[in-house]
Amino acid sequence: MIFNWFVATTVDEVGVSWFDFYSIGHICFGIGVFLFFSLLYTIPKSKGHTPILSLLAVFIATLIILVLWEVVENTYLFWSNLKFENRPDSIQNIFTDILLGVVGALGAWLFAYLIFEKEKNIWDYYIFGLISFGLWIGIFMILRYFTLSNAPIFS
Repeated sequence: MIFNWFVATTVDEVGVSWFDFYSIGHICFGIGVFLFFSLLYTIPKSKGHTPILSLLAVFIATLIILVLWEVVENTYLFWSNLKFENRPDSIQNIFTDILLGVVGALGAWLFAYLIFEKEKNIWDYYIFGLISFGLWIGIFMILRYFTLSNAPIFS
């Protein structure tokens, strides 16, 4: 079935399909890495100092981490038998994972602009970022449950 090739609904399709429950985790990863590196921007800026990194540099650092993660995941973790189902991801899954990590980072960047830059409120930015991160983790856990239990997601 073409849908299963596009969206993993069973354990056998995880890492092979374009999207699987780990894809949502990559959105979380993009948000989390951007939030972490944005500390080098928001903390100095909130104190009236020159930021160590610009938001563009934070985004580029996040992108580099996302790509490096895919390399580590599909080499070292695979060779060490630590990879889920001990199989490397397909090229389309790697592409989707990076793309969704970028989507998470862009969302965090947008929040940095709207909440921190315009409102100058560092706490609202990080609280909102952590809530967003937690929401995506919740979605990830739900999709993981349905995939690993082979429970029907769509009828």
